[in-house]
Amino acid sequence: MSTAKRFFKYWLPPILWMAIFFPVGNRALSSSITYEISTAVFRWLFPQASEAAVGVFYIVFRKSLHFLEYGVLAYLLYLAFRGPEGRKWEPGWALRAGIVSVAYGLLDEYLQSFVPNRTGSPIDWGVDTAGILAVLGTKFLRRNGSRPGSWAGALFLKRPLDIALSFIGLVLSSPFWLLFSLLVWIQDRGPVFYAQERVGKDGRIFKALKFRSMIVDAEKDRGAVQAVENDPRVTKIGRILRTTAMDELPQLWNIFKGDMSFVGPRALRPNEKEIHGNPDERAIEEIPGYRERHAVKPGLTGLTQVFLPGDTPRRKKFRYDLLYIRKRSFWLDLKLIALSFWITFRGKWESRADKV
Repeated sequence: MSTAKRFFKYWLPPILWMAIFFPVGNRALSSSITYEISTAVFRWLFPQASEAAVGVFYIVFRKSLHFLEYGVLAYLLYLAFRGPEGRKWEPGWALRAGIVSVAYGLLDEYLQSFVPNRTGSPIDWGVDTAGILAVLGTKFLRRNGSRPGSWAGALFLKRPLDIALSFIGLVLSSPFWLLFSLLVWIQDRGPVFYAQERVGKDGRIFKALKFRSMIVDAEKDRGAVQAVENDPRVTKIGRILRTTAMDELPQLWNIFKGDMSFVGPRALRPNEKEIHGNPDERAIEEIPGYRERHAVKPGLTGLTQVFLPGDTPRRKKFRYDLLYIRKRSFWLDLKLIALSFWITFRGKWESRADKV
């Protein structure tokens, strides 16, 4: 590989991250607009919260994002030092990535002392360093016998990412909630939201909220049945919502609460049935792999949702779910989230062809 190609592929990403993302992102996070919007949403979600609770939430929210920012920086630097050397683990690469990341964190805190009304903080630097150590530590565990997605990745990265992204999503999508609610109501003057029981981690039942995409009482005669292509129960507005996955936007609240994760097996209905050619019906609990899926939290998106059509037989879907559970990692989650945004942008969620 030429020097120029190596630079653009491995070194340019962390350089851009440090030179552009941090200054722009930190300025946006510290702005009064971000504070007002985030605290307004928090007060709406928790109207009884005290001013002290609001202040603590905002601090935790910002520090969680800093934790993730430095974790990503450490990983990008690890890839840069590793270069095109394959996937083997070398402590030297991690050590160099950690030293540069921690040094950058110190520099960032020092430079903040020159910004009006801002000062560097050893606590902030400690949070930044924790993000760096979490990512490099998870990398070490994966390369030394621990399974992907072990407790380290789940504890230090997955849940903070879920909280941060779901909160940001709730804030940014709030205008669309009003628009979609109006469109769904205009369609047939029926209920806007549809609450469904779903099966979560370890088989726990929780309530998932969706924008209603089907006719009122769609399951009155048949019960919980897997939707099929050109399902006559889907309304005109519902078809648009389903192709862009906007009908599942309210599940950001389930992610924020901890019922779901951004990435994982799809949350299924209890006692749901699969149909492949009327009147052939089969309870999904009878399909191999169903119970093994409950080892992790269900996700808004996942390997199955991204790479398989919606009406794929459950047996094949469950194989993909189990593959995700075996291979899961923080970085796989980031890739699946990015692909999901791309599918939504193209309106391909209901496509029977390749979505990506």
